[in-house]
Parts: sequence; structure tokens; C-alpha cells
Amino acid sequence: MRIAVTGATGVLGQEAVEALVAAGHEVTGITRRDSGVPIVEGRGGSAIVADVFDPRDLTRAFRGHEIVINTLAHVPVGMSGLRPLAWREDDKLHLEASVAIAKAAAEAGARKLIQESTIFLYPDNGSDWISEDLALNVRNQAFRPRVREMRAAVDFATSGRSAVILRLGQLFGRDQHTTHALKATRDGDPILLGKPDHYVTLLHHSDAGRAFVAALRASSGFYNVGGEPITKKRWAKDLATEAGAQSPAKFYPEITQAIVGTRLDVQRRSLRVSSVRFMSETGWRPTVGPSTPGWSRR
Repeated sequence: MRIAVTGATGVLGQEAVEALVAAGHEVTGITRRDSGVPIVEGRGGSAIVADVFDPRDLTRAFRGHEIVINTLAHVPVGMSGLRPLAWREDDKLHLEASVAIAKAAAEAGARKLIQESTIFLYPDNGSDWISEDLALNVRNQAFRPRVREMRAAVDFATSGRSAVILRLGQLFGRDQHTTHALKATRDGDPILLGKPDHYVTLLHHSDAGRAFVAALRASSGFYNVGGEPITKKRWAKDLATEAGAQSPAKFYPEITQAIVGTRLDVQRRSLRVSSVRFMSETGWRPTVGPSTPGWSRR
């Protein structure tokens, strides 16, 4: 199949392009700059330079593609998310670009849209499992861009078209967020939010890339995608092992956690997320976990 991938130069987009090419598909990576062309080609795809905020330009780029996959995101690293305007780029991508992508995909004649989303839209659910049927916790205005993005994907799924929204677990692997966490662990600086007995559902980037391939087989709907949930206490130990540190990764003091704001507060939640629906429908399984040696170099 001919598949277009937006956000193709990001860590997640690159993994998607490579996994799709390996599965035998003809993949076009959409990049906003000429400098992104060799990155896409290095993963085995062809590249088109297009403005992701311009529906007309995107329609041109999407012509002839059966499927469009949107992986656009720009999440601030660590506590930089507390800075004024730190989320401006990420908000704009979800609020404006994702909407333009959905509209352009329909106009270009694509039959399926696969949209990246996140499990951090779920409420804290303690030690109880979270399925796709649990109501989201998105009333705060900070979540408006993500909600608008989901609505655009749902609106796409008319006239015989389908939309698959993947609520991805907390990504880890060879990226700047994980690199930051490993360095903080080695330096003995706090890096984790929440409590040690809270759950975290992780997803390695390589498994996320394979999930986009598996999503080609999924019917319209929302799907959780993650590995086996573990406690944050266990994750602290796994970070230390990977970082070569003497002690587990540290949690921020409660007084600090109380003032992180809505954006980072989602990382305090206990999210024991089940991916059974996605695995049952597509056959996808995670292959890299936090105890897999060398996961930060894969």
C-alpha cells in the first residue's frame, strides 16, 4: 500500500516509516523542511516537503496514498514543560496541523487515517485496569488541542473511510526525553513524578513503530497501545540499571509535585493500561521492555 506519514523526521515518525517499509509498503514521509529529506530517505522512505498547517499543500502531498498516518508531536523535555509557552508548538500541531491533516487526507481520497494519541488523557485509576471504555479526563483547557485532534479523526471516518486512534503508552528508548531521564538518574537528580506504587505503562519506540503497521489491520476505533504496566518503583530501578547508576531514579518531592501544573500533573497519575483490545484485533505484541538490556540504544 502507499502510505503517507506526517511527523516523519521525529523519533516516532522515523520508527513508523522504517517499520512500514520493512513490511513491504511504499512510504512517503512528509517533512516541513528540506533538511528532513535525507532523514526520511535514511529510513527507506521517499520524502515530500509540505506545510502541515496548509490543507491545500497537504492534499497535494497525500494524492495517490491510500492511508495517512499522523505522528506529529513536540513535547517539552523534563521540567522545561513548566516554562511559559513551552507547549505552544505541541498545541499548535494538535490543534491546527492534525485538523488540516484529517481534512486533506479526506480531500486527497485516502481511505484510512491512523492518528497518534496518548494514554495520559485517562484519569488516575489507582491499581485498577484501564480499558478504552474508561471516560477520559480532559475537561481542562490544556487538553483542548488533543480533543480537537480526536474529533478531526472521528470526523474523517465517514463515507466509507476509517480512522484508528492509537493511545500510546509512555514512550521510552533512544530519544531526548529518555536521555534526559537517564542522565538525571546517573547524576542523582529527581526525575519521576507520582508515587512509587503508582503504575506506568511504557512503550518502546520500536514497538510503537510496529504498532502503526499493525494498525493497518484494525477497524475504526480507539485502541490502547503499551507494554505490561509496572509500578514506578520498578521503573526507577530499571532506569538505574540502564543508566549504570548505583541507586534507583529519584522521585520529585511532594512539595514540588504539587506545583507542576496541569501539563505535567498527568505524569503523576497511576495508569495501569490494558492493550488487550489492540493485541487481540491485530496480533501486535510488545518486544522491548524496561528490563530488556540495552533498550536505550535500540
